[in-house]
Amino acid sequence: MSIIVPRPWHGEPAGSTVVFGTLPGQHPQVVQAAAVLTARMGASLVCVWADGEHVAAERPDGTWVATPLDPDAVDDPSRPTGEELMAARLEEVLAGSPAPWRLHYTTGAPARALHKVAEELDALAIAVGTREPGFGHWVAEKVTGSVAARLASHQHRPVILLPHPGSGPVPGEHP
Repeated sequence: MSIIVPRPWHGEPAGSTVVFGTLPGQHPQVVQAAAVLTARMGASLVCVWADGEHVAAERPDGTWVATPLDPDAVDDPSRPTGEELMAARLEEVLAGSPAPWRLHYTTGAPARALHKVAEELDALAIAVGTREPGFGHWVAEKVTGSVAARLASHQHRPVILLPHPGSGPVPGEHP
């Protein structure tokens, strides 16, 4: 179990925000594209990671804790949490970012989490990366569904798709 605390801003936040759905292992160019687009909009970037391996619960004192869904998962206090690893990765990828940014860690379904954070912040838009190329990623999207499609059909904000660098037309085919 780990306590969920708000993460600090990197840079001075602007008045408006773009909510960006991030996940472990996401291609750095997708994350950087979100920062560049956000800077061009004159906004701040809120990187939201909806951790599907934990559930959040509020304590009586108002603090939030994340508990693993897997009862066999071991919380070793000497090892960094997934949230800490994500924060470190974003700090590395977004070093010198043109837009102020911060990580917002949450748990649950990604589309629902992105919508909730966007509502709380009255975000200008929600940005998500397209799925990575490859059969395994295609199957995963077919099983779990497209986050972008869920967002586009269940909330009122613009949904911006940031292409994966490996995406694009197949040689010899026209888009």
